[in-house]
Amino acid sequence: MLVFALRRAFWLVGCCCLIPFSASGSAAPIVGAYYYPWYGTFSGGHTWTQTLRENLVPPQPPALGYYSSRSSSVIEQQIDESHRGNISFWATSWWGPTSAEDFTLRNDVLADPRAGELKYAIQYESTGRLGDSANPTYSNLISDFRYLDQNYFNNPNYLKINGRPVVFLYLTRVYFNTQAGRDAIANLRQTMMTQFGVNPYLIGDDVFPGQNNAQRAALWDSITDFDVYGSVLQSKGSTTAAVTALRNQYHTALQLAQSVHVGFIPAVTPGFNDSAVRSGHPAAPRYLTDVPGSAEGSLLTSELTNAVLPNLDPTAGNIMMVSTFNEWHEDTQIEPTISAPPTTMDDQSGALAQGYSYSGYGNLYLDELHAATVPEPSTFLLGIVGIGAALWIGRRSKRERCE
Repeated sequence: MLVFALRRAFWLVGCCCLIPFSASGSAAPIVGAYYYPWYGTFSGGHTWTQTLRENLVPPQPPALGYYSSRSSSVIEQQIDESHRGNISFWATSWWGPTSAEDFTLRNDVLADPRAGELKYAIQYESTGRLGDSANPTYSNLISDFRYLDQNYFNNPNYLKINGRPVVFLYLTRVYFNTQAGRDAIANLRQTMMTQFGVNPYLIGDDVFPGQNNAQRAALWDSITDFDVYGSVLQSKGSTTAAVTALRNQYHTALQLAQSVHVGFIPAVTPGFNDSAVRSGHPAAPRYLTDVPGSAEGSLLTSELTNAVLPNLDPTAGNIMMVSTFNEWHEDTQIEPTISAPPTTMDDQSGALAQGYSYSGYGNLYLDELHAATVPEPSTFLLGIVGIGAALWIGRRSKRERCE
């Protein structure tokens, strides 16, 4: 009888078409993360010397060590980390055919025996493919997408929306402001359909304060904001005011997207500090500086709860992005560090840490992301199951009294 009651309860739940909800009460998102396959001593690879964490005193290296992105062991541990953080896909930095990132993605990431546990999309790096944003050239677009179709789009693990291969395009808000840019996208879509029967799902990095534009947004299937730091943290710091500004920006972007019938994809970042690779940017530490006693990770949690989850868009499949999984040069990564106590010291007399505290945070950001985005059991479901169990227990007790 208990089995029957439970089956009946689940049947009722199915009939009601319940939607899963995250811990915040919002519809549960599909989580993607920007991924960088460029670390290692191979040609075109990046070293770890130009990262904040390597220059802290003492250093706070990745939990996986100073790894090579081409290591199968590393890739599989990063897949495990993604599961822990409820990350479903990587939007992978791509700098063109035969680039180091292209080689790593094709020959190592997608070729890994466990690659099928995630999905993968291209993050098209416009700064490396379209020239100077002040005078862009679009001559690479069609040949690049032809290459992507031939080498990526038919991979069974490539991310698709409604059967269409997904491509994120970086900095569309500065590269596609002219009629020439609009014509280039129209020509790209027409050529891909004519030659390959493919209409790629294009996600434009189009959202930024003072730069939102309905005509440009209409070029894309969805729009997003890769640069959370530039949007709010650079000017307002890691503060509640910055999170409020981000919430308002995303609400406005969602309305803009709806007005031109495209999707909106909000993004979150844990912080920002690129002082080990370039100068001139104030750091955004990973805690709310205007909240006394604020803990490591409080900035990410506040962004998720107040700005991202309330602005999920079903038109875009409730996708949200993490900026980033492992961009260590700008210290936007959520990939685990070793566990280490906080420090404000670095090997350049404090010029890198800029007076802020940095902790070896371990799995903290994966766990925060998981807690905010994994659906909680429906209270309705729990209630139905409880009623079924109570009825079974009551019926059993009555029968025992009769006996």
